Amino acid sequence: MLTLKTNNRLKQSTISKLFIMRKLTIMSIVIFAGIFAMQDAIAQVKIGYTNPSRILSQLPEVEEVDAEIQILIEESDQELAERATSLQQIFSDYESTMQTLSEQERSTREQELLEMNQEFEQDREAMMNQVRQRRAQLMAPIIERMNQAMEEVATEMGFDMILNEGTSYGDAIIFFAKDEGFNVTDEILEKLNNNRNN
Repeated sequence: MLTLKTNNRLKQSTISKLFIMRKLTIMSIVIFAGIFAMQDAIAQVKIGYTNPSRILSQLPEVEEVDAEIQILIEESDQELAERATSLQQIFSDYESTMQTLSEQERSTREQELLEMNQEFEQDREAMMNQVRQRRAQLMAPIIERMNQAMEEVATEMGFDMILNEGTSYGDAIIFFAKDEGFNVTDEILEKLNNNRNN
């Protein structure tokens, strides 16, 4: 009787092992099929690249934006220079009279000067932010047009993706391209120029 139970357990154990092996084999086949399918899909992705900085540097609209921003910067610089001169005069006046002031008057005056300087720095930073925001506002429709042209070129040339050739700091992202035909910068420029002329 004990032998019969042991044989039944061995048979069940063997059947269970075979069942698990069959499941593992099926799972392995599914996983390998998935990997091969993904490899095939990845191999079919067609990727191009472009240099948006070069594109933007050749657009007349960007030159117009740069000219407007330059005027804004010059106006801000002139206002800041006048305020800096005035502030410098106030500091000079204080230095020339500080020996005649009491300790309390000096402390009060220095606190006022410190606050004036902080206000000047805050206003300078606010003006710089205003210039950056204005540039971003003016550039937004130009960048949108460039992105639209890039999408059209990608569709026409059968690219699944277009990558930026470099970072916004000028560092290269694309270190190697097998074929210069993947560089679509000229095609995007041509598309933008044609769209502007139409």
